[in-house]
Amino acid sequence: MLVYSKWLMRIAAIYTLIGALIGADMAGRSNYGMVAGHAHILVVGWLTLFAYGMFYYVFREKLSMKKTAALHFWTSILGGGIMPLGMLMYYQMQNTATLLAFIISASILLIAAALFIVILFFDKKLFSTV
Repeated sequence: MLVYSKWLMRIAAIYTLIGALIGADMAGRSNYGMVAGHAHILVVGWLTLFAYGMFYYVFREKLSMKKTAALHFWTSILGGGIMPLGMLMYYQMQNTATLLAFIISASILLIAAALFIVILFFDKKLFSTV
């Protein structure tokens, strides 16, 4: 679980920088056309991945659903890592390829969110007091 934590937080940190650079660029040019992508990079790429990373750090010894956690990690990395970029590409050049990149990565991110809920509700060891 520590490996999951480390990589989720590292990727979140990269997205923090990307989001800040996009925000600075928009402010500097007074062009706010990328505000949706900027917001999603910060919320999905930074906040969500960082929160997942902290979850795996805090509960690293309590999780018993190891396979579900592994699937959650990879879908979070793929969906959370690619969806904001797919969104930015789609809003910059709207075509079938960028639309598919956006939809597929967003669908993977949705699976990650569902897996996280499964872990929270069904991992019997997670919130046990023993």
